[in-house]
Amino acid sequence: MDTHKQVMKDLEKEFGLLMKHSTDGVYLWLDEENMICNDKLAKMFGYSTPKEMCSKCAFLENFVAEKDRQKFSSNYHKSIAPLSSPARFKFHAVRKDGSTFLAETDMIPISFKGHAIAYHFVRKLK
Repeated sequence: MDTHKQVMKDLEKEFGLLMKHSTDGVYLWLDEENMICNDKLAKMFGYSTPKEMCSKCAFLENFVAEKDRQKFSSNYHKSIAPLSSPARFKFHAVRKDGSTFLAETDMIPISFKGHAIAYHFVRKLK
């Protein structure tokens, strides 16, 4: 079986153009140590580059306000973990500087090379 690092490289090759041209912030999440995101998502959260943002892979703890972590985690476990169906919900996101904003995500489960991947589209709400 492929290592997680190789799976992430392959995901980036497969989905890179879609991520680059998306009007939403996008990230692909395998586990707490393996995540890739696009420039729009990094800028939305106050980071200079996707690499800088992805170096803080503990997404839930770093990017979701404490009051919405249970909702975020519950949606993941209900929808993504068993690869059942997409979920759309709002959450309070946390920027690099600690400020928050209301966001909406489409959390879409995909299977890639035998791994469950969370494919998220994130948009800032007014």
